[in-house]
Amino acid sequence: MSTTDSPPDDTNSSGDLDAPLLEVRHLSKVFPGVVALDDVSMNVRAGEVHGLVGENGAGKSTLLKIVSGLYVADGGELLWNGEVVRFRAPPDAVKRGIELIPQELSLAPSLSAAENIMMGIYPAHLGRVRWREVKREAETVAATIHLEADLSRKASTLSPAEQRLVMIARALARKARLVIMDEPSVSLSEVEVDALKAVVHRLRERRVTVIYVSHRLDEVLELTDRVTVMKDGRVISTDQTSAVSKPVLIERIIGRSYGEQFPSRRALESTSPLLSVRNLSGGRVRDVSFALHPGEILGISGLVGSGRTEIVRMVFGADPLESGEIEVDGRPVKLTHPRHAIRRGLSLLPEDRRGQGAIVNMSIAANVSLPVLRRFAMRGTGMIHERVEARAVRERIDRLNLSTPNVQRPLKFLSGGNQQKALVAKWEMSDSRVFMFDEPTAGVDVGAKQEIYSLIAQLGARGAGVILISSELEEVVGLCHRVLVMREGRCVGELAGEAISEAAILHLCYEG
Repeated sequence: MSTTDSPPDDTNSSGDLDAPLLEVRHLSKVFPGVVALDDVSMNVRAGEVHGLVGENGAGKSTLLKIVSGLYVADGGELLWNGEVVRFRAPPDAVKRGIELIPQELSLAPSLSAAENIMMGIYPAHLGRVRWREVKREAETVAATIHLEADLSRKASTLSPAEQRLVMIARALARKARLVIMDEPSVSLSEVEVDALKAVVHRLRERRVTVIYVSHRLDEVLELTDRVTVMKDGRVISTDQTSAVSKPVLIERIIGRSYGEQFPSRRALESTSPLLSVRNLSGGRVRDVSFALHPGEILGISGLVGSGRTEIVRMVFGADPLESGEIEVDGRPVKLTHPRHAIRRGLSLLPEDRRGQGAIVNMSIAANVSLPVLRRFAMRGTGMIHERVEARAVRERIDRLNLSTPNVQRPLKFLSGGNQQKALVAKWEMSDSRVFMFDEPTAGVDVGAKQEIYSLIAQLGARGAGVILISSELEEVVGLCHRVLVMREGRCVGELAGEAISEAAILHLCYEG
């Protein structure tokens, strides 16, 4: 078997390179109580990078799952290279050359990167796998996208960017003609995003067609040839990317006029710090000091792996610190467990909100009331007074504009933006005054992003202190009063006011 064959021939029977490789006609899909797709029609041309954007719940994921064989449509049809097809399972789509790379990566963690790349197509003779050939073929494919990781390493030891490249390499090894990338840049550093963009350009050069789904509109505008907007299960528009702007896309996505992206920053009053950290060290972090004042939004920036997350986890008591001092309201505290931090009014909204920040199979009410559950216990019984709990939770989430008909609904059914609101409600319920947000808008659509920005500003307006970690530098620049820049575990600079810019942050990230 060889993986170095020429790129796939995407011409149709007439030889027209601009003819659709994939065509969707009048697709519909209904789940109980929800119309997920309503008469959706669009096409993707051979060799193009086609952007697909829309709010969470717009129907993008349902459409892609039908195209990749995970769902079967209730109505309408798919045409592949001009031929009507019906995929009843993912292998049907894979045989046609369609590969879906989901946001939640699906590698075999205990197998090597090479084994994952060649999975399902191992070269064999007389029932025995030729492992040297597996490695050689995997290395050949990896070289085409400049995947430089050691392919003998287990997939579980690779970085998120390397894991995503392994899945792209797997698609190429299987002779994919259409690669669907769902939020491929989530949780990647600026350097890793640049590497991903280069891979997309190489796929286009090989005439591999790409559907690129992302809430990061700057990436969509930079990478794609055409872009389709979906809203409420319908296609709103498809345009040449060069003919639309970011504000136009946002207005179509959210269905209303697009105003200022970030709320105006409040002026800070001279006050004593809520939180002081001196000479904090632990793990890769070394000798970091800072203060956080009431009403302040303090950014912690840096490349992935610079120590940003480790700082807030140590302050929250989730990771041990080796040395250093922490003061809350001017008093020294020892925070060796999250419960100690919670009692002092500190809260952490982690990057992995579904895995670490919430119990998604439990109800909204149970998640929001969890830190203060004793308040709702019936004296002497250990039972929870559910009506009182529900009333208190409803009051909190209404303040945050979290719309749900029932607080007993499982949290997993909320959008990413509303899950984030529920976590803020949880910490407000426990009287937090310091909110630490780690990648608060990861995987969140543009409409929900603006709501989260407004929410962060409101917390500051109420006198809380906010620490913000974000890989999206425009968020750091747009929201923060001050920014600490981390590099290799150390704070290499501080920016404030008008000095905060993406260029200044990146300069410190690479040269600080």
